[in-house]
Amino acid sequence: MAKRDRLNVDSFFSEVDQDQEVYNLRERLQVLEQQLDQQVSREQNLVTEIEQLRSAPNGSTNSLNDQQLQSQIGELREHLKQNQGTVQFPLSKIHPNLDQPRKTFGEAVEAMALSLQQEGQLDPIILFEDGLLFDGECRWRAAEHLGWQTLDVVFTANPNDPKLIRRRAYLTSLHRRGLNALDKAETLVAIACDELPDLSPEEVPRILNRVLTRLKRKKQSLGDRLHLQPPEQQQTFLEQLDLEPVEAQVFATFLKLQEQPSSLVRNIFPALNLSTDLKNAVREKALGCAQALILNRLSAAELELTDRQALKLREKGIKAVLTGNFSTAQAQQWVAQQNAQHGKAVELTTAAPRDQQVDRILTSVQKIDLSQTAASIDQLKELQKALETALMGVKQKIKQT
Repeated sequence: MAKRDRLNVDSFFSEVDQDQEVYNLRERLQVLEQQLDQQVSREQNLVTEIEQLRSAPNGSTNSLNDQQLQSQIGELREHLKQNQGTVQFPLSKIHPNLDQPRKTFGEAVEAMALSLQQEGQLDPIILFEDGLLFDGECRWRAAEHLGWQTLDVVFTANPNDPKLIRRRAYLTSLHRRGLNALDKAETLVAIACDELPDLSPEEVPRILNRVLTRLKRKKQSLGDRLHLQPPEQQQTFLEQLDLEPVEAQVFATFLKLQEQPSSLVRNIFPALNLSTDLKNAVREKALGCAQALILNRLSAAELELTDRQALKLREKGIKAVLTGNFSTAQAQQWVAQQNAQHGKAVELTTAAPRDQQVDRILTSVQKIDLSQTAASIDQLKELQKALETALMGVKQKIKQT
């Protein structure tokens, strides 16, 4: 954090006669200077504590961590209010962190706008000295939506490393609210490109996929918990895999963020391939990423349609999914119907034929409802242990396939 300029008391009084009145004033200024140092130190400590909470590993993320984070942000806000006061600041001079991972706000902004209308602004937002948002983007967006001209703000000093801002913003959004797959994928690619400036964004998911395919062919695995291990252990393990330098750096970057590469390839990075209209629907209409990926199969190439015709069909699909609150299975069925109508049946999955025994187990698990039972704590613990054992078997089977 930038340091505030310090008054040179000795220089200030160097040309002044040292009578008792001046001496008392000099003493008072020194006390005020010490108090200011203490205030600045407390502000810096609070920001550091907030950053540490935001950067907590995924495994330690819980409601208690979130409560601590909100408490520290509240304390920082009160500290800034007491020591510098709250000011009315034009919305036009406030700008969001462009590296903010969370680009999907939707209902959160609507709810905040309603709160601002009914109750007014209860707490000031926190800005860096150049107007960059540190905390309170949802309130800022809601105020813009309402047509407000100003907001109450307090200021804190700017950090020095913009790349660090991106990492911390990612961890903050991940831990406090969660990110949809699209926002998460784009931010993770940007972080990798921060670490490797010569790497193109398109190459990042390709590297992960290429390495994982190679490891599978060699019957090697990263394991289920490598992303939760200390960086030193991660590095030691990667050195044993005979990766190219750029491959090792990309994997190390994601592992340090507690991200499992195989999960990224399977569940997150496919969102990067969504068409522009579907990306907009995810961010502006709260379309689920899983459903968006299914609708993404309605492409001009797949259906032998023009781009305009395919776009219209996807728009119809978006409306159907949102109106009917479709599950992924229902979205798949809808897309299959469109494929049939357009004379080209497209295989929606590459999975093997379904096993009837597994389907029966799946149905039984889905029907479990303990809300009306009078089970003892011992029974519930036995059930938990049995389910955990079964889950371990499922994970092992997935690894073998």
